[in-house]
Amino acid sequence: MTVRSTNRASTVRVMAAVAAAGGAALALSACTPNEQPSDVPGTTPAVVTGDQVAPGDVVNADGIPASAQSASTTLVNKDGNRVGFVSFSQEGEAVKVSMRVAGVKPGEHGIHIHTVGKCEPATGFSTAGGHFQADGHTGKPESGDLATLNVLKDGTASASTTTDAFTVQDIRGKAVILHDLADGGSEAPRLACGVISQTS
Repeated sequence: MTVRSTNRASTVRVMAAVAAAGGAALALSACTPNEQPSDVPGTTPAVVTGDQVAPGDVVNADGIPASAQSASTTLVNKDGNRVGFVSFSQEGEAVKVSMRVAGVKPGEHGIHIHTVGKCEPATGFSTAGGHFQADGHTGKPESGDLATLNVLKDGTASASTTTDAFTVQDIRGKAVILHDLADGGSEAPRLACGVISQTS
């Protein structure tokens, strides 16, 4: 297995005013001249498209195309807040992984794929199981070990890595866990979780 990774600083924040303006423009562009959006049967409906997220949410800024060769997940912490986004895109025999977080405590964090697609805050996300291993792989680093993020003082971090340890198809339906590596112990605490699904 070979893993190549490079870090790049970037943070995506969505402002409510921009989202509202964009939504209005999209709705109007769907109508022919002099038509107004309406919810009356048989008339032109209002159109809402794109990422409908709250201010400050982390979204897919990497433009990963929707296909069977791509997948993504939003990381949600134990309080139900969205704190990160991870996208996967098949590129030949390798998978490009893009990760970003915001609103996370500063320090070292790990992002890993876990075996079970369950994110239950009440269990501390323990129901996500252990680290994912692709069929036939038993060594370390484990197949699901993606990257270590250095979260800055403002609570943000991002990284990209390319791996041939698995395919997008292998990991769909699995969970991604954000770990706090700065907090010692037998296992780094699980701070946030998301289930990997096909990008839509």
